[in-house]
Amino acid sequence: MTPAQGHALWLVFALAVAGTLCVVPTAGEIPIVQTLMRFGLGTGSAGALLITLPAVSLPSLATVGRALPARVLGFVAACAVVAGLLAALLAAALHL
Repeated sequence: MTPAQGHALWLVFALAVAGTLCVVPTAGEIPIVQTLMRFGLGTGSAGALLITLPAVSLPSLATVGRALPARVLGFVAACAVVAGLLAALLAAALHL
């Protein structure tokens, strides 16, 4: 991955959404992000993944889908994506 690709804004958004939907075991996001950064992933994208991967997943949303309205589940998923995007902006701004 080139530096231009690793720091692309579209990639940050795509990884924030993908990280929200994927299932990752507790503390599994750290080696995933480390490996991706070795292949050229930017700090903004890494920040988005570190926040969104452990927050919520598609199977967890499906599990509570009968107990909670779809509007609430959508709000929770959207909040996770927004938190990931804010983390990405912060990581990029601080050049971490």
